[in-house]
Amino acid sequence: MYKVGIESADNYRLETVKETLQKCFADIGLDPSNPLSGIVKPGDKVFIKPNWVASRWRESCPHKDNLYCVITHPSVIEAVTDFIVEALQGKGEVMIGDNPSIDADFDELMQFTDIRRLEHKYDVPVSIMDLRPLVCDDLANYGKRDKMVSHSGDPNGTVEVNLGKESMFYGIDPARFRGVFDERDETIASHIGETQLYTFSKSLYDADVYISIPKLKTHQKVGATLNLKGLVGSVTNKNQLVHWQIGYPEIHGDEYPSKEAWEAAQTAKVTHRGSWPGNDTIWRMVVDLYQAMQMKERKYLSVIDGIIAGEGQGPFCTTSKNANTLIAGEDLLAVDLSTARYMGFDPQRIKYLAHFINRGIADYQNIQVLLNGEVRKDFFINDSKYKDFYIVEQWRGIKK
Repeated sequence: MYKVGIESADNYRLETVKETLQKCFADIGLDPSNPLSGIVKPGDKVFIKPNWVASRWRESCPHKDNLYCVITHPSVIEAVTDFIVEALQGKGEVMIGDNPSIDADFDELMQFTDIRRLEHKYDVPVSIMDLRPLVCDDLANYGKRDKMVSHSGDPNGTVEVNLGKESMFYGIDPARFRGVFDERDETIASHIGETQLYTFSKSLYDADVYISIPKLKTHQKVGATLNLKGLVGSVTNKNQLVHWQIGYPEIHGDEYPSKEAWEAAQTAKVTHRGSWPGNDTIWRMVVDLYQAMQMKERKYLSVIDGIIAGEGQGPFCTTSKNANTLIAGEDLLAVDLSTARYMGFDPQRIKYLAHFINRGIADYQNIQVLLNGEVRKDFFINDSKYKDFYIVEQWRGIKK
């Protein structure tokens, strides 16, 4: 039985966040006196992965809201780190990092969040990492590999995982696959036959404990971005991540829903490639990343930051929603299923979640959700809208 705790919190004061997380941890059966001692052991290397997708609002966003409806709030990271350090008992290491969008300004992000102060707060080493090997310093060059700037990336290197026949792309013609760059040769070469490659940050992949702290928000390519979709930030070679197949259904693409939409995009200033429920590609990538992580034994914890959440046009242009919520659990998939339902969605209508449900890997009967300390046996099957997140029009079908 996987337990998921959902508790209310109405502000980001550190003491409020810690008190609320203690309730979440009690919900899922952790020791209230030292909550993470059952997950983190002295001497462990612990990797914390927040959602640091952006450092500012993109100019293409129709509004400029609170940036914390897009990225994880530092007080949630700090609260979790406090609990980790308590469990480490002076022995071990904490790494906090992400592979943000290639155009994010990491220095700007660090200044905005003031998170680097955690490197000097504790009696164990804490390091903040920008895991990107390439950076785009001008959004006008987005997608052009030769215009990217080399970056140091993960100081501990990378780990390559080949999913082979287990990949959701095995048996699919890769000719139309599109990764982060216009140059698609590398994307295609990474997904041919039994070669199904993903290159992870070694610091993240080899850690004894992986702690995911995503933002509670919607996503116009997959519906909702939580723990599993957040694994995109664990991969250092983003051109291996297949986001869509170029074109439209009549020519076996899923970049746009029709030829007319594809033609209109050729001259549009802002495009939304792959941003519709008919994208039959990106959910496969999400499943692959989760499967690749599962190939190595490690401990997990998820803490979802939903005090200020993001609804609407995610992941970059969400609108603030005061969801006043923190969510925790030890199983990433169980937390994602529970959180999607809490957002007012039907997990069965979100393709990457539906895959695990349909394969019998995920079963509502094996998930116990506690909502503000109360066991909700009908959590998945009742008609409640819960937080009733707004979703862009083409995604309305995932609503419960």
